[in-house]
Amino acid sequence: MSKKKISSDVEGISSVQSDRRNFIKGAGIALGATALTSFAPSANAVTTPSSPRVANVSDPNSILNKILSTKKVKFGVDLTFAPLQFKDSKGNPTGYIIELAKSLASSLGATPEWVEIPFGSLFAAQAAGKFDMSGIAATIRPSRAQQVLFSGAPAFVESNVVLLAPNSNLKRLTQLNSSAVTIAVVVGSSQEAAAVLRYPKAKLKRLDNQAALADVAAGRSDAMIVGEFSVASAIKANSGLKPLKAGPIFVDENSFFMPAGDYDMKNYVDTWLRYETSHNTLAGLWDDYVGDDARKLGLQSISLSSSWAKGK
Repeated sequence: MSKKKISSDVEGISSVQSDRRNFIKGAGIALGATALTSFAPSANAVTTPSSPRVANVSDPNSILNKILSTKKVKFGVDLTFAPLQFKDSKGNPTGYIIELAKSLASSLGATPEWVEIPFGSLFAAQAAGKFDMSGIAATIRPSRAQQVLFSGAPAFVESNVVLLAPNSNLKRLTQLNSSAVTIAVVVGSSQEAAAVLRYPKAKLKRLDNQAALADVAAGRSDAMIVGEFSVASAIKANSGLKPLKAGPIFVDENSFFMPAGDYDMKNYVDTWLRYETSHNTLAGLWDDYVGDDARKLGLQSISLSSSWAKGK
């Protein structure tokens, strides 16, 4: 091939490459102008913050969306478990967990509404949509998780102890497992489930909380398995009652629950509980309502606080 032919071919290739570069450059300039126009913020966007969404959640059917849009939250509660949840002298809900529920509602900008349902029916009522979420904490039993979704963070840890009738001569936990012993338990409670397994020979009376306490106080039942939170107020109301001098039979983690599958609401409650725990909100309220009085009776009572706060 001649040098003239090679030179001609090179010039042709250079010409094509030059034309292509010019085309790409021109297209880039045009695209750049368009892109800058598309992505450049307007004057309003720079000076005016965007309006908040109703909720930044993945599930539009989450109760979190509903609460944030209506500014109301319906809490399912049983207000017969002083000092956790009860009515004050004016009939207003209060107590350790109720005050937490009020704070949770406030964090969402919502007004709480209280739907009163007996404790044993709360889980079925939640599954039936009778309220948005629980306004009280319950033991995170696996069987209950088939109906509701529990928060992954505890609202309190409950030490379960034995409360004895005034005329009881029981001295040891092993004495409870006898056909001669009657134990009062709250229907549908973790204490009821534990009593069936631990003391199968005993007679069980399944009552609501107040009726169970009254039954033990009157001596119709020999004992009651109860969270340490109930002991001080029960003894104050019935001076003959006394705790069995033994450590906790077991402990329960208790927390709020919401509709099964509502992980957006669970995520919010988990985050909120972790934040309030690390800021000692839970520990302070627990000591005020439960811990200080329980410890005076020699009972174990756990105030939830962040493990990071105890580090060195």
